[in-house]
Amino acid sequence: MTVLKSARARAIVAYLAAHDYPYARLENVETGSSHDLIDLVVEPELPQDRAVAIIDAEPIRLSVPVDDSASPYVFSRRADFPHDQVHTNAAPDSNGICLCIWEENWADLRRGLTAQALIERIRNWFTRMATNTLHQEGQALEPLLRATTNSLILPAATLPTNLAVWSADKYNGQWTILLGPPTAKSREEQFEISVLPITFPPQVQGALHQAPQTLSELIEFAAAHGVPDSLTQIRSWLLQPEQLQRADKRHLLLMLKIPKLKQVGGEVEAWEVRAFMPDEKLSELGELLGSTYFQRGTVVARIPAGAAGDLSKTYLDQWRVIRRLDRAAARLFAASPTGKDRRLVAIGAGAIGSNVVVGTTRAGIGIWTIIDDDIVLPHNTVRQFQDNRAVGVGKALALALDANCILADHDSANEIRANILDPGELGAEIDEKFEQADLVVDFSASPAVLGYVADHGRVQRAVSCFFNPSGSDLVILAEDPGRALHLDEIEAQYFLAVASDDRLQGHLSGGRLDFIRYANACQDLSRPLPPWQVQTLTGLAGGQLIGLFERSVASSQVWRLDPQNGAVAPVNLELSGVERHTIEDWRFTISHFALNEMQRLRGEAAPNETGGILIGTFDLSRRIVHIVAALRAPPDSAQSPTYFIRGAKDLKPMVDRLGVASAGNLGYVGEWHSHPDGTAVRPSNDDEQVFAHLAKHMGPSGGPFLMAICGRKEFWFRLGADGRTCGEAVTHGRA
Repeated sequence: MTVLKSARARAIVAYLAAHDYPYARLENVETGSSHDLIDLVVEPELPQDRAVAIIDAEPIRLSVPVDDSASPYVFSRRADFPHDQVHTNAAPDSNGICLCIWEENWADLRRGLTAQALIERIRNWFTRMATNTLHQEGQALEPLLRATTNSLILPAATLPTNLAVWSADKYNGQWTILLGPPTAKSREEQFEISVLPITFPPQVQGALHQAPQTLSELIEFAAAHGVPDSLTQIRSWLLQPEQLQRADKRHLLLMLKIPKLKQVGGEVEAWEVRAFMPDEKLSELGELLGSTYFQRGTVVARIPAGAAGDLSKTYLDQWRVIRRLDRAAARLFAASPTGKDRRLVAIGAGAIGSNVVVGTTRAGIGIWTIIDDDIVLPHNTVRQFQDNRAVGVGKALALALDANCILADHDSANEIRANILDPGELGAEIDEKFEQADLVVDFSASPAVLGYVADHGRVQRAVSCFFNPSGSDLVILAEDPGRALHLDEIEAQYFLAVASDDRLQGHLSGGRLDFIRYANACQDLSRPLPPWQVQTLTGLAGGQLIGLFERSVASSQVWRLDPQNGAVAPVNLELSGVERHTIEDWRFTISHFALNEMQRLRGEAAPNETGGILIGTFDLSRRIVHIVAALRAPPDSAQSPTYFIRGAKDLKPMVDRLGVASAGNLGYVGEWHSHPDGTAVRPSNDDEQVFAHLAKHMGPSGGPFLMAICGRKEFWFRLGADGRTCGEAVTHGRA
């Protein structure tokens, strides 16, 4: 009785022998010095119509390494097994055609690969082969040649032509060589390697071919795949003067460029590039090919060329070939949903901006224009991407240089050193960048900058991304592509949510006193913030920005990080549409939520009149008011079918709470009341007295104020500012 050496092989045999297993049967076992061999027959589940000729009982051989250092090899023992299929090896050995069953790393796969799981894995492979589902839609095309361990790294964007060696490293007997265009950076003289590319006609993916081991096999492989003159190409290349000059020192690196198709007549979907290096130097190779000879220590071209020697003795060292990543490739590896380059503008290259720009550049999102007029200071390096080498350099420039080193594309970022609020002669360039950008992202955490971006007519879509005062929460406010909501309108509604949503309790009211003075000027203060916290939140920010290209609605989102345990709680805030009005040189907006609330409260109080106060924000420099809420009448108000007198019970504490919770951004901006059905939405004499009262008490304060009247179908507004009445507006109701 044969005693198997491998514990895994013994387990497979024991499983098949101990169970009356209907879908596999053992036929024979053998043992060798390094592998145990198990012959068995498996019965896969098969359909009536089969895309590939898989039979009901497939004879296979398992070659199991005795030391379990590699996965078992699975061979088909069927002489007529279909050739040139994906996930097979084209050249059979003495055991049969090798089937590519495993894709996982063996060190991980073997931990849970039981005998039963192994047999089922093989049966499933045959089933999927028969149904033509083994190679799934969207899966990368199979290589034509097996890979090896020596590595050749190529540029990303262009196919390898006229390349030179930039660097070479040898570790544990394995080479890694970087190629690039012949420039001052190339090191061909140092490494003595010359590259000859040979281009193949398009090939349909199929079985995995055994890589050529000798120069004669490579020439035969090339001829079989549409390149009958590869030997002639090598000979002609060897006779070039630059090759003859160092032929006694250089080696040839043959590079095969193979365009691949999924099916005959299809378009080229990928390029496979393989590289092989003969053992001989160019001078020795030239003599073997009958192309050159030695004359007084010099390599000389032989004219006419002589006959080639035995090329089966010229062995090839194989290399795996890897492309550098450009943005398109980076998007695949990063699972970025966007399928093309996007143009983005970053306003601010600080803690959030620098990390988000770098993270999204790694994901291949597109090209950033970075606007910032500040310089990198030493304390910035704790939480910004820029490091100590950039201290004293403009933040935008340093970040652009860093971003352009991430991928093989060297145009992933450009910079404009300017103050966005006072750009001077750079204003026209910034305007042009805004107009070209798919997204303008404000990382500045400046309300003035947010307002500037919101008002800018050449911005296509804007986003604001910032931390709360304690640095524990990330906020992203995003316009929709059509800018139905502007950034400042979203911000105003965000302030209301902060003040009224229990999920955001303490979000803006948690001020900090632990600022650190990093220099000796009054404003040279910075709050301590752990880098891990910044990285966590900015990582989320980068992912959300990428996802915005797939969303067509405005959004207001907050992510709350618990620094104690690292948990992050997302909070999505509801947004309302707005009505926009311009009165003289002032603008005001009112949310649909506020309009609907007034009409709801009017209907609830009918037939009595009712009213309350208006809550909102304003910006004197931009001369704009945003009304986000209409509060109900206090309980001490007087209401009747013909008049309404607003009370004041609990009103001031409520308004104060809104102001504190929103960090002073929300406040009282005016009054509203309703008119009954059949009454015009125009101010009565009593209403005029109310507005006169507002003008008297609020006018001197310098802030704007409004009075609104809510009817069944219309609203009437009057705006006061600068100590005067600016004008009136009428809009239809929302209910």
